[in-house]
Amino acid sequence: MAWPDAVALTIAYLTPIAAPAQVASRAPEQAAPRDPLVQVRRVGGSTLLVRDVARLDVFAWAPTEAEAWPLALTVRSAMWALNGTTLLGPTCYRVEEFLSPRQFDDPASGTPRVWATYELALRADEAIRPAS
Repeated sequence: MAWPDAVALTIAYLTPIAAPAQVASRAPEQAAPRDPLVQVRRVGGSTLLVRDVARLDVFAWAPTEAEAWPLALTVRSAMWALNGTTLLGPTCYRVEEFLSPRQFDDPASGTPRVWATYELALRADEAIRPAS
């Protein structure tokens, strides 16, 4: 049974919207990003019949707080725009903001970072019609 990859789909969707910021599932390991970065990671979720309800943390990193907030709010608008669409590919039945954007600077480097958590209810077509 195949389920949609909510992280990969969200990264592909946000990449042109957040440009020139990079959009990825991981931040650099050695140091905080020097350029704006949007990090998308799955932190849980559930399934409802043939829906994958993916809970995603989204971090907007930037060199300054004045850059991090607008990036986070652009991403926020883009996430809400998914509600009731097929912009990700599979139908997104519902978007919820589990935790609204808030300042959460990187604890190791102090780099400005804004963090929000969203839930996307995505249709799992492959679970309905398994690939032949």
